[in-house]
Amino acid sequence: MRRTRVTVLAMAALSLAGAAYAQEAMKGEIAAVNEATGKISIKRNSGTVGSGSTAAATAFKVQDGLLFNAVKPVDKVTFTAENVDGVTTIKKLTKE
Repeated sequence: MRRTRVTVLAMAALSLAGAAYAQEAMKGEIAAVNEATGKISIKRNSGTVGSGSTAAATAFKVQDGLLFNAVKPVDKVTFTAENVDGVTTIKKLTKE
């Protein structure tokens, strides 16, 4: 009985840690805005200064359609995204 309780508590703690990580703010640059597909492509900052490497842009589904009017390619943004029904979706996006 005690072992089951410890296992359940450990699983709950790991689940909460995963949810917190999913809410971590990321920074990047808008690469493309495609209102027809409902997606915005963002090139995320790699975090390494002077590396010279360019990161590939990742397309994210947009939860709020108003974002299409708020951003354009080359805008610097901070955003959070999470998995919604198997699709990575932008939950919050702000221009820098």
